[in-house]
Amino acid sequence: MLNLKYIREKLNRNFENDTDALNKVRANFLLNTLFISLFVALFTLPGFWLKSFDLLFYRSLAIVVVQSIFIWAVINLNKWKLVAHLLCIMIALIIFTNFFTKVQGVELISLQFVLLLITFSYYLLGKNWGIIYSVLCAASILFYSSSIGKQGLQSIERGAINDATFYGVIIFNFLLIFYIQYHFFNAFSNTINSLEVKELEGRILNEKLSVAMVEIKKTAKAKSDFLSTISHELRTPLNGVIGMSNILLLENPRPDQLENLNILKFSGNNLLALINDILDINKIDAGKIELEKTPFKISALINDIYKSFKSKAMDKGLGLNLEVPDDFAVLLLNGDPTRLTQILNNLIDNAIKFTINGKVNILIKTIKKSKESVTLQFTIVDTGIGIPFDKQELIFDSFSQASTSSTREYGGTGLGLTIVKNLLALHTSKIITQSEVGVGTSFEFSIKYNINDAHMDQAEAKPFNFLGDDSDISKLKILIAEDDQMNILLMRKLLAKWELSPDFVNNGLEAVEACEANTYDLILMDIHMPKMDGYEATTIIRSLDDKTKAELPIIALTASVALDVRHKILEVGITDFISKPFKSNSKGGGISKRNKVK
Repeated sequence: MLNLKYIREKLNRNFENDTDALNKVRANFLLNTLFISLFVALFTLPGFWLKSFDLLFYRSLAIVVVQSIFIWAVINLNKWKLVAHLLCIMIALIIFTNFFTKVQGVELISLQFVLLLITFSYYLLGKNWGIIYSVLCAASILFYSSSIGKQGLQSIERGAINDATFYGVIIFNFLLIFYIQYHFFNAFSNTINSLEVKELEGRILNEKLSVAMVEIKKTAKAKSDFLSTISHELRTPLNGVIGMSNILLLENPRPDQLENLNILKFSGNNLLALINDILDINKIDAGKIELEKTPFKISALINDIYKSFKSKAMDKGLGLNLEVPDDFAVLLLNGDPTRLTQILNNLIDNAIKFTINGKVNILIKTIKKSKESVTLQFTIVDTGIGIPFDKQELIFDSFSQASTSSTREYGGTGLGLTIVKNLLALHTSKIITQSEVGVGTSFEFSIKYNINDAHMDQAEAKPFNFLGDDSDISKLKILIAEDDQMNILLMRKLLAKWELSPDFVNNGLEAVEACEANTYDLILMDIHMPKMDGYEATTIIRSLDDKTKAELPIIALTASVALDVRHKILEVGITDFISKPFKSNSKGGGISKRNKVK
C-alpha cells in the first residue's frame, strides 16, 4: 500500500527552498496524474492479453514500467519538469501508434489523448512548450490524414477488443480530463482566495501602520513639545545663575571668590550649551530648522569666531591659525550665518578640546567662483589624539564619542558633530573626516553661497543707536516687562550699575497699560509672559494713536534666537532683541547700541 503521507512530506521537503509556489502545485498534479495513468495502463493489460493483441499489450506494459520510473523520479529526484516532458512525449507516441493500430473507436480515444497532451503541456510546462506540443499533435493528425489515410493500417474489428477494455479506457481518459480541469480551476481558485486573503491582510497591516504612524507622530510631537517646555524652564533659572555670576565678577571679588565665580560661570555656560544642543537636535529631528537667507560679511563672521576661540587655545598652550582667501574681505554672501557659526564653533571647539599639544588650523579656500555664487571649502585640522578608523562614523551619532574614556576625560555630550552633520545636510553638503590616532584629525566640508551684489559699505549692519555715542544712559526712562523674579533681580542689579531705575511690570497687558499711562524712552519686553505675551503687547503698542509711543523702541528679551522667533519679532514690529543671559561687560549691557534684527 502506498504511503501517501511519506510522499507528501517528501514533496514538501523537495520544495522548501523553491520561491515559486506554483511549482509545488504542478509537481503534485503531475504525481497524481502519473498514478491515475499507471492504474489505467494496468487495467488494460488483462484485456489485451486475453485477446492476444501483443502490440497493445506490450505498449501498455511499457507504459506501466515507464510510469513507475516517472513516479520514482518525481518523488526522489525532484525531476518533475523532465518527467513532464517525457510524459508529453509518451502521450504523443501513444497518439501516433493509435493511427497504425486502428482499434474500434480509435478516433475518440486518440482525440482524448490529444486533449490530454495539450492540457498537460500548457499546465505543466507553460505557454511556450504548450504551443510546441500542440503543434506536434496537429502535425501528426494532418500527416496521417493527408499522407497515409486508411492505407497500410492494421484494421481491428469492433468485437475484437472486449467492451470492458474499450469503455474502460474511454471512461478513464474522460475522468483524467475532468481531473485536470478540476485541479487547474481548484488551484486557480485557491490562488485567488489566497491573494484576496493576502490583500486583506495587507490592508489591515496598512491600517495598523497608519495608526502606528499617527501615534508615532503624536509621540514625537509630545516629545518635541516636552523638550521645548523643559528647556525653557531650565534656561530661565540658568540664565539667572549666569547673569548673576557676571554681575558678581564685576564687583571686584577676592581672588578666592574670583576662582569660584569663574567655575560657576563656566559650568553654567556648559550646561546652557548642552540645553541648546538638545534643543537643536530636537528641532532637527522634528524638521523645524530652515536655513536663513540673509546678507552677511563672511570675513567678519570668521574673524569673530577666530577671536572667540583664540583665548581658549592660548589657555591650553595651543596655536590657533587662520588662513583665508585673498578676496575674502570683500565677499558679501547670502546665507545663514547663524548655522555656519554653529557648524564652525562645534568643529573648532572639538579640535581644541581633543588637542593636548600642538595647534589647530582653520583653513578656508575658494574652490569655485562665478559672478552669482562661490563655493567655499572649510577645513579644521588639529594635532590631537585622533580617532580610530572604525569609530569615524560613530562619532556623528547622537550622544556618541569615540570611546567612553573620551567622555570622562574630555567631557561633552557627543551632540556637537551630530548637529554639524545635520546642518550640513540642510546645506546639501557632507563632512569628510581624515584621522590617525596620535597624529590628529581633519574635518572638511564645502558650502555653496550666492554672492550678494550690494556694495559692502551699504550692506554693513547699522547699529541701532537712539541715543548718541556719548549719551548718558542714566537719563533713560525704561520699562521692563518680565515675569520671572530671578530675571527681574538680575536686571535690576545690572542696570543699577549704570544708574538706571527702570519700571517693572509682570506681563504684556500691564506693559500696554504702563505705556499708555507714562512716557518711556525704551521698553525691554520678555517674549513669553502670562495673560499677554510680548508679541501681542508689541502689536497693541504699535497701533496706539500717540505716534511717539507707537514708534517707541522695543527690545525683545529672549533665550531663543531661532529663525522662526526672529521672523516673528520682525513681523510684530519689535525693534531688536537681547539674548539671555545678558552680557554685562559693555556699556549699558548692549542696550544703547544693538545691531538691528536682520
